Amino acid sequence: MMFAWLSKKLTHNKVKYKKTTREEAANEWVKYGEDMANANRLDEALKCFDNALQINPQNDFAWGDKGLILDKQEKTEEALVSFSKAIVLNPNNAITWLNKGLTMIRMNRLKESIECFDKAIEIREDYAKAWYNKGRSLSMLGEINRSQTCFDKARKLDPLLYSKLKRMR
Repeated sequence: MMFAWLSKKLTHNKVKYKKTTREEAANEWVKYGEDMANANRLDEALKCFDNALQINPQNDFAWGDKGLILDKQEKTEEALVSFSKAIVLNPNNAITWLNKGLTMIRMNRLKESIECFDKAIEIREDYAKAWYNKGRSLSMLGEINRSQTCFDKARKLDPLLYSKLKRMR
């Protein structure tokens, strides 16, 4: 079933409206929310993702992005709920699994973070960020040999990313 939505775009001080589907309208809110998040306007970004979810509650990107914002706002339990909803809708999104794992690290739920990184790696074996963060979690658990194996894999997959992430630690 198609729904007609009016979508507005501001161009050169003029507002243009066009008919869009429900999915397109939700995706526009997601894109706008990502722009707000990139500008560090987190409350506005959160409102955009909520608007997207009001239009289309099945939008896994809106749930995942909302989780990121909630995590940045240190609302980690709410972030996990949001990531979990995104994963139910799309269990094959390695990025959402990675982000959920990062939130688990911040909550010191290291074994659960490793499970998330393993799932991301299962989906995308060449995901250097997932290998690196699995290594971080293992290192924090004192499993140095296993963590080093993960760091080596991350370095092999993406030497530039590995060195950047290592500096950020």
